[in-house]
Amino acid sequence: MRTTGYTIGVADLEASDRGRMFQLLSDSYLGVKREAFERDLAAKEHVILLRSSEGEIVGFSTQVRLRLTLPDRTVLAVFSGDTIVSERHRGSFETAREICRYFRRAISEYPKEEVYWLLICKGWRTYRVLRLLFRDYSPRADASDPLAFRDVADAFGNTRYPGLYQSSSRLIVFPGEAQRIRPGSPEAIDHRRSDPGLLFFEKANPDHERGNELVCVAPIRQDNFTAAARRFAGYGER
Repeated sequence: MRTTGYTIGVADLEASDRGRMFQLLSDSYLGVKREAFERDLAAKEHVILLRSSEGEIVGFSTQVRLRLTLPDRTVLAVFSGDTIVSERHRGSFETAREICRYFRRAISEYPKEEVYWLLICKGWRTYRVLRLLFRDYSPRADASDPLAFRDVADAFGNTRYPGLYQSSSRLIVFPGEAQRIRPGSPEAIDHRRSDPGLLFFEKANPDHERGNELVCVAPIRQDNFTAAARRFAGYGER
């Protein structure tokens, strides 16, 4: 099904857009609350919207750029928040394409900056986007966890989720009824699979079904993009 992705400012969303986004989120997750949705949205700068050929919003991803203070330097981070694509349109790569264009704009606007992507994952489907877009990212099954990546994760977690972020596990652990994946949804782990990345994610975030989020980090650089991400961003092949 044909879809179109584009980015707009949070302030430019119509009330009907917000309502449709909340509906999509509620369809995909349990424990979704309108107040929390609006609070999260207010803390973002931009929204990537995915529309069907009929003009209906069928997916979205919220984005914000953050300054993070590390022990020895300051870096720029792109934090992607709620990201949803309706089940009928999950074959489209339009959201990934627009996210990569967003990455390209960030490194173009801040050419002398160290820029990282921060993605928090409570579902396997979200986690596997990292390997689609990046050569190097953390945490992952087949590589050590560089101190630089851990410093970025800690700076983000301690600033954005104080009291909830656990540095030792890289997890954000929410008390009570947290937003969580629906059992049997595409985000839920299929235990019939033996994908090493899936097995690693399940080990790294054993209580993901309760809504715990794994903080993941990837450097946003041209040389760290996969071939797919380079095409999505518009760099073309080398």
